[in-house]
Amino acid sequence: MRRVSLLIGLAGSIVIGCGHAAAQGVEDALPDGAYPFKVVPFDQLSDHNLSRQGEAALQLKAVTWEHSESEHFIFHTETGFSALQLAVVAEWSYAQIKQHLAITRDLFERKCHVYVFLNEPVWHEFVSNGKMEPWTGGWCTGRELFMCSRPHFRFQGTTLPHELTHLVLYRFVGGDIPLWLNEGLAEFEGIRVYRTFLKERNYTLTNVRDHVDRDQYISLNDLVSAVDYPKNKDQVIAFYTEAQRLISFLYYQHGGMTPILKLLKMQSEGARFDSAWRDVYGSTYPDQQAFEDKFIAYVTKQTARE
Repeated sequence: MRRVSLLIGLAGSIVIGCGHAAAQGVEDALPDGAYPFKVVPFDQLSDHNLSRQGEAALQLKAVTWEHSESEHFIFHTETGFSALQLAVVAEWSYAQIKQHLAITRDLFERKCHVYVFLNEPVWHEFVSNGKMEPWTGGWCTGRELFMCSRPHFRFQGTTLPHELTHLVLYRFVGGDIPLWLNEGLAEFEGIRVYRTFLKERNYTLTNVRDHVDRDQYISLNDLVSAVDYPKNKDQVIAFYTEAQRLISFLYYQHGGMTPILKLLKMQSEGARFDSAWRDVYGSTYPDQQAFEDKFIAYVTKQTARE
């Protein structure tokens, strides 16, 4: 099943700033740890199985590609890109996400392919040819991730851990994950992982978009039953924000990650939101409307600092 995540430039919309991190170059500091990495020709990669989009990317005449591998990823990057830095941050973020989602065993042998563009005009043409929205900053399809970056990779913003969360869900959960839950978890984990990275360096993530205006609010029924993204950018921002805040609401006020993972399992196996919610959270409220009333107050009025 094709799983696609559309991004809206999260570093500029979901995460607006990060204290003095950018000024101080905190993003230059890489996570500690040993991360095997090698640069090899394409024909020496451990996996050559690509999607049509992956093949189309590597056949672009305007791009000179280099190829490399880490433990869980194969990278296809434009010449001049700092692939080693990306590999270290990707492996660290991947481990952080797996741990938080209670994934203790990783027996998935096929590596994830990551394609990184530097040439913005070529990227926008590739996005258009892939029939993605023009504001797309990256997307994840199955075990492939496509993104645009700066030449010297810096871990700045939530985009990478957001997309890696989609990869983790694809690898270890599967099934039919509803759109709100897939994007809500990816947003939540993206913010959490980047906040963890900054906190370990004594910086604070600020200006995270944590509410929607009342007239932007998407009803709970419409949010959890959506099968496609809204039509315009403002509505997309509201959708992503509200999905993330619903995960945040469940996480911080309703028992943490364990019940969310139960909800995720039930929904990925085909349960409707109302029946899964009733089984996991129903004992706390007289009915789902009471739950939504409390969530409305949370998502439209609260300025949270989790």
